[in-house]
Amino acid sequence: MLALIQEPDLHWNGLRLLSPELTLVVTSLVVLLMDLVWKERDSWRLGAISLVGLAAATFQLIAAQGAATETAFGLVLVDDFAGFFKLFTCAALMVTTVFVMLDRRERKHRIGEYYFLLLGAGVGIFFMVGTNNLLLLVLGLELLSLASYSLAGFHKGERRSAEAAMKYVVFGGLSAGVLIYGISLLYGATGTLDLGIMSGAVPTEGAQRSLATAITDSPGMVMIAMVLILGGFSYKVSVAPFHFWAPDVYEGAPTPVTTFLAVASKAGGFGALIRFLGVLFVSEGAEISEAVAAYGLKVGHLIAVLAAVTMTLGNLAALRQESVKRMLAYSSIAHAGYVLVGVAAMSQPGYEAALFYLAAYYFMNLGAFGFLLYFSGVTGKETYASLRGMGRKAPWIAVPVVIFMVSLTGLPPTVGFPAKYALFKAALESESMNLGWLALCLALNSVVSLYYYMRVVKELFLAESDEPTPAPQHSMATILVVLAVLTTAFGLWWTPLTEWASQSMDFLAKAG
Repeated sequence: MLALIQEPDLHWNGLRLLSPELTLVVTSLVVLLMDLVWKERDSWRLGAISLVGLAAATFQLIAAQGAATETAFGLVLVDDFAGFFKLFTCAALMVTTVFVMLDRRERKHRIGEYYFLLLGAGVGIFFMVGTNNLLLLVLGLELLSLASYSLAGFHKGERRSAEAAMKYVVFGGLSAGVLIYGISLLYGATGTLDLGIMSGAVPTEGAQRSLATAITDSPGMVMIAMVLILGGFSYKVSVAPFHFWAPDVYEGAPTPVTTFLAVASKAGGFGALIRFLGVLFVSEGAEISEAVAAYGLKVGHLIAVLAAVTMTLGNLAALRQESVKRMLAYSSIAHAGYVLVGVAAMSQPGYEAALFYLAAYYFMNLGAFGFLLYFSGVTGKETYASLRGMGRKAPWIAVPVVIFMVSLTGLPPTVGFPAKYALFKAALESESMNLGWLALCLALNSVVSLYYYMRVVKELFLAESDEPTPAPQHSMATILVVLAVLTTAFGLWWTPLTEWASQSMDFLAKAG
């Protein structure tokens, strides 16, 4: 009788904890239903419904910040770490939704499904970053991936968009297979899919055993599993040598979709990766034996090499591009390498630096894609040449563009400078590994990136053009100005972002 009385309470509590996810699911279903009813092409009302749902989920997430860690239905963790990435996702989706609503080229398409897919992708990210269960992580990743494939090929009549979707599906399916195979090997070695049990923070039962025991008994299997899992994550965040899909997909997909993939989707992948590594190798509750500590160092060194290769390849490839959109794609690859610098430190300060950089990346990269959307809507092109002389014709947009380019380079007084400095410091102060060489690589690559970012500024202000003066787009201009102001404000006062990143490290103390 007592069990029957308590069971409804348990279900109700689980649904309460999942209220942000449920809000997004309900909103997506309402959008899908109303799209069938209204049959609109210029679906502003559907965009407004999506924004209301995202705003409601954001308020729910903010209200839950700082609360004790709880678990919904034994699978979904509700903690500040997950809250960081969920808030990040909601904020990115709101801006992306507005980009869709304001994109002049989207008005010839029926875009109701656009919002449904974006919300579905958001739900996938929510589950990815909020679980210690590897099965639920894969399900969230696949939900995100399926929505992303459809979004990349949304312009069905354009060859470039169809090609982007096809490449994304093929490479995405391959990476998912690699990740799942790695997880299956790890399951075979430990007898569990729960990271808390693997770490030793949760007592094992029956055939289940910790990673420390698995490393001793089956070192080869664990090694192969780790390499495959890191490969699967590397694909999701476009880390070399698993980056080859990103330039073509980013260039072929609609610009709002590229914005989502480069910002929200990438951050979600990093969130899942950091939780995976943190629970197993860094958390206070983990069984950090000598074998596990040595394994963690090997994983950190491997990630450090991937970081160096990724940032160098991304920056060198970006130098050669004539398409601004493709340049931003390679730039996104380079920034994935920068974030990996913090991950490679395999420490709480390193993870905090990575989260701080992702928060800074939100403002400057959304602004960069927003300005591209603004001018490509006028000229119909995405090349450097299409920007010539636009700085004098549209100064209200060109000045924010300069701020975004300076921040992406990592120069003061923008938020890119303290964020990149935090990564540099985390690498230098890594106690367990000597990452001074990686810090130097980060600094040199930042210098290289200065060339192609400042090339945008050169075309805007130092070149002549016969293009007509672009008609003002006041809504888009307002968004870009706000993002530029925030990019500068947090460059002068970054304490709120660093404190938020530090608060979000609660999962390291509560892995179980």
